[in-house]
Amino acid sequence: MTQSTMQGQLRMATPNDYAAVVKVMQDAGLEPDAVMVVGTTYWLLEQNGQPVGAIGLEHGDKASLLRGAAVVPAARGQGLGKQLVQSAVQHAREHGDTVLYMFSTGGDWESFQFTQVPLAVVMGDVPNAPQVALYRASGTRPGGTTWMRQLS
Repeated sequence: MTQSTMQGQLRMATPNDYAAVVKVMQDAGLEPDAVMVVGTTYWLLEQNGQPVGAIGLEHGDKASLLRGAAVVPAARGQGLGKQLVQSAVQHAREHGDTVLYMFSTGGDWESFQFTQVPLAVVMGDVPNAPQVALYRASGTRPGGTTWMRQLS
């Protein structure tokens, strides 16, 4: 799926895009650990052929975990983050998810209809998501706040 907009071209990432997704996340100040592993879906947003944004979903059973809503600093302020999040929400719905979770250290997630929930809720609903597995293995929390958005 490729979607062209005035802001750029948004397309589903392929394994060949791994380095580009990692670079976007690093440039945006995010940790790229466990990106694009089996059971995930990622998108890459490009402007003039250059990657400027990326986002992913880690899929569970009727629930997904939003991963890495990232826009490089030079491309911020154009609504690209909103475009990325809306694409991931749409895909989660089409995938049959009834809820979408995420970890965050900041941002206005309430404007995307997310509400804060306890970490234990996410751990129970998507126990095999790569971010949750990393959290369990390292004992470090992935992001300061846990968010949920109902999709049904």
